[in-house]
Amino acid sequence: MSYEVLARKWRPQQFEQVVGQEHVIQTLARAIQTNRVAHAYLFVGPRGTGKTTTARLLAKALNCQKRGKNADPCDRCDSCKEIVAGNSLDVIEIDGASNNNVDQVRDLRDNVRYAPARGPYKIYIIDEVHMLSAGAFNALLKTLEEPPPHAKFLLATTDVHKVPATILSRCQRFDLRRIGLKEIVGRLKEIAQAEKWKISEAALLAIARGAEGGLRDAESALDQIVAFKGEKIEEADVLGTFGLVSWTTIDQLATAVLKGDAAAALKTVAELDEGGRDLQRLVQELLGHFRNVLVWKHAPELADSFDLTSAQLDGLKAQAALADGEKLLRVVEILTEAANQARFALSRRTVVEVALLKAARAATVVSLDELIAQIQASPADGGAPAPSASTYTPPARAAALPPPVHGKRPGHADEAAHLKSRWPALLGVIAETSQLAAPYLKEAEPLRVEGDHVILGFDPEFSGHLKQVDTSRTRLAIEKALGHELKRTVGVKFAIEERPQAEAEPQPPPPPVAPKAQAQEPPAKAAQGKKRNLADDPIVKKTAELFGGDVFDVRE
Repeated sequence: MSYEVLARKWRPQQFEQVVGQEHVIQTLARAIQTNRVAHAYLFVGPRGTGKTTTARLLAKALNCQKRGKNADPCDRCDSCKEIVAGNSLDVIEIDGASNNNVDQVRDLRDNVRYAPARGPYKIYIIDEVHMLSAGAFNALLKTLEEPPPHAKFLLATTDVHKVPATILSRCQRFDLRRIGLKEIVGRLKEIAQAEKWKISEAALLAIARGAEGGLRDAESALDQIVAFKGEKIEEADVLGTFGLVSWTTIDQLATAVLKGDAAAALKTVAELDEGGRDLQRLVQELLGHFRNVLVWKHAPELADSFDLTSAQLDGLKAQAALADGEKLLRVVEILTEAANQARFALSRRTVVEVALLKAARAATVVSLDELIAQIQASPADGGAPAPSASTYTPPARAAALPPPVHGKRPGHADEAAHLKSRWPALLGVIAETSQLAAPYLKEAEPLRVEGDHVILGFDPEFSGHLKQVDTSRTRLAIEKALGHELKRTVGVKFAIEERPQAEAEPQPPPPPVAPKAQAQEPPAKAAQGKKRNLADDPIVKKTAELFGGDVFDVRE
């Protein structure tokens, strides 16, 4: 007797044996029990998730001669045995890739009129239905919509977007999801125990990771590794056979990236490449790992969906504390780009190394906002230590908000007056985000502060400007600038109010005319004094210390 592979030997023969598709199985079982079976079903999902298996189970249950009150077939009657053996006259399986022309579909349409030979239904299972030609789909339309009472159509596809909408509208659609890591491990453990194989938990987990949600792929990989290594298998055997990387290595590599240790990351990549590991797969798994770290950072309550052990979840928690959300987003963007490049790169190692260098730099970068905060928080005569020379700070992509005026923060009653004095500077910041609205905002002015809102007023003669600035984009830019200035979150409201006329300010007396005999200060000496005064400014002084530079007047 020839050897039967695990994927066929352990194919589910009862509805309860189907792994990870409870939403589909429950619906089909209830339809059989209540005699509400549709004439056409479409099973959609990735490879190895049970589409064809579910179709065969449904066909076997519908034609079972001894089925009881429940939906499960008996597996003892002649009809069940013939369907399992694949020689039933009433269940016809068609490969859409091989029978995709219009003439073959026309033959099917002609034969569907004949009554079944044994069971109550004649069932057509069309696998990879998306491979049918346009003419074949059109020939199938009418029959699929109004088949004879004894005919049932069960369609399966991995690319549902290639199936015409006219076909989709005539079927009940079921989407089969990727099978979870824990569910695949449980199924593999059941098979190993039944076959009396000794396989470690870590090895089963590695096989499940490599299957990417496909149970059939996992069973095929288990079959292959047993043929290669025998009946006692460890994690190292699986990793070496399929070129996979252990979770521990992924964790160490991610930690090196978050700490900015580029040398350790490059050393790990070199070892993996020399060991024959799949670097394209490495980038994908590293990307998935950082995705989990990012999700943990913002929504730790979703940790149950990660399919990780408690020790692995502790590692995610520790790594999430090493960087903020913005830096993690940048790392994910870099790895996503690298994953796309690695598919077609001549040297995948180079792509991976460059990506890890960028990611390590992005994880430790000091943003411009952080730098400004450091400068403002530092006293003029000292303060926080300057960052190391190796720290990289990218150029700002947009103009930074002007630093608030130093000194005592204005009280709530004086905030409006403070904003009026700073309004010209704030307009320049707002213009970086909303250039079209900036000219209209020149005619506005902060009138008052009411709670968490700043009232921005226009004179009646400029009432037409209001509709030009009252947009979500402009509101967001104004609120950001005002909130930065007031050091709190505020909203903005627009108003049309006549502003009181400002009293004429007394003009300062003209400066005294210098005597002709008095010599003017040499220009060079004046410029030197201006440079010295500029260098003594506390903010300029601190910035020069941080970057290790000097102050020069470019006008000299």
